Amino acid sequence: MTHSPLFQRFAESVEGVDPKWREDVDMEALRALDKEERREAEELLMSRLLDNDTRAPRALAEVKCRGAVAPMQKALPVVRGDMKVAIALALRDLEVGPAEPLIAEVIRSGDLHGGIPAVSVARGMNKPEIAEVLAWAALHHPDPNVRKSSGSILIYHSGATDDPLAWKLRPLYLPLGSEDLAVRRAAFREICKIAQFPPEMADS
Repeated sequence: MTHSPLFQRFAESVEGVDPKWREDVDMEALRALDKEERREAEELLMSRLLDNDTRAPRALAEVKCRGAVAPMQKALPVVRGDMKVAIALALRDLEVGPAEPLIAEVIRSGDLHGGIPAVSVARGMNKPEIAEVLAWAALHHPDPNVRKSSGSILIYHSGATDDPLAWKLRPLYLPLGSEDLAVRRAAFREICKIAQFPPEMADS
């Protein structure tokens, strides 16, 4: 089959050779495709799900591709953490279900690929299940940057600051990056005083 220049442009963006397509695919070209080529383009994106291409679920959700729901659900058990985060958000945007349970699962797994993407998303999720997993991550996640971010989010969610990064309160959460568990526990206790939940929450 001979493809249109528009489809070829889209396919080239999916290949991601050009640096400008490292973070996203050519959504303008995707939306402009006719019905047959649009279907083929969506199938191309679905073929990237098992390649941990986080652009694929975002693009599929943006064009409301319901046919991608089952492939995304099937991919979840085998893809790495950052892809799980992208799929969780895509499934939420496609109104399949909430993203919080999957985001919490990625954080608690300790996956080094998914930790930062997951806590970044969690910053906008002020829910009890997210607070619980952030408390655990603040002490126990293997990535020190995830531990520090988790502490800052707990402070932000507590209402102690309206700054999502809790920048002025960073002396409270920066010690969470320490390799010394005792240092982390001392810092976490101070955060608990602000966030008003028991320190034992981190060990649940």
